[in-house]
Amino acid sequence: MLAQVGIGINSPKGALDLSSSTMGVVFPVVALVNANTETVVNPNGTNIVPGTTVYNTTVLDDGADSLYPGIFTWKLHPPATYKWTSLRERKDNALFLQNADVRTGSDDATNPVAGKQTIPFDNNSFTPIYTGRYALHLVVHYGGGNLDASAMSSSQFVNFAKEEGEFEFIFNGNTYTVDISSYSAYNDDSLFDGGSLRTSTNIFNQIGYDYVEVLTAGTTYTFSLTFNQADAQGFEGDGDIVAGDDGTGYVTINNSLKCYLEINYVYE
Repeated sequence: MLAQVGIGINSPKGALDLSSSTMGVVFPVVALVNANTETVVNPNGTNIVPGTTVYNTTVLDDGADSLYPGIFTWKLHPPATYKWTSLRERKDNALFLQNADVRTGSDDATNPVAGKQTIPFDNNSFTPIYTGRYALHLVVHYGGGNLDASAMSSSQFVNFAKEEGEFEFIFNGNTYTVDISSYSAYNDDSLFDGGSLRTSTNIFNQIGYDYVEVLTAGTTYTFSLTFNQADAQGFEGDGDIVAGDDGTGYVTINNSLKCYLEINYVYE
């Protein structure tokens, strides 16, 4: 026989439909042994089934398997592990900020400024509370350096050139690359009708990328971020510091603008 049970309602909309504006539902109150032990029993004599729900009173500090007072349900954690899982929303996040300026040179080893420079952060390690998928949101920025007036056909015209490079982000043994570029400008009207010299550098370009990593609770993960600027013809020193010329680029802190990494727990 198929039937629905309604308590406080005449037309139940499911196998069991409870309705009350003054009372709640009281789950069985159980002191769970730990997250991996069933503790309660199935009256049919077999293992308890996924979805079995209790109100736990045990306090147990055990990392991702910690217990605390609240509602827990018996749940499958792929591929084949069952454990008590809190119905409370799990939150675990961290924010890492660039904490020093970097002037970037080309990857030409003969020039004074070497490529693949480290972008420093206030901290570069993360220890997750949970085992599961974490979303990584990386934001980087870059601005071009000084143009080389001697390389221009006429400095009176408005001259633009592009300086570019590659960020390399390493996390959990995985390497991610981000290509980025920025334009600089030069215009010298100082000899004409009271004009002036106008230059534009560090016109930063900001890019954000998202990645997903599967992390293990209690394991410390370190990360690094470097930038390798390409040789830049049309810029002073071809993008480096040479004989007083400075065409190096910028990965610098501009007020609140910084490179940063945000890590957030997503799900198991």
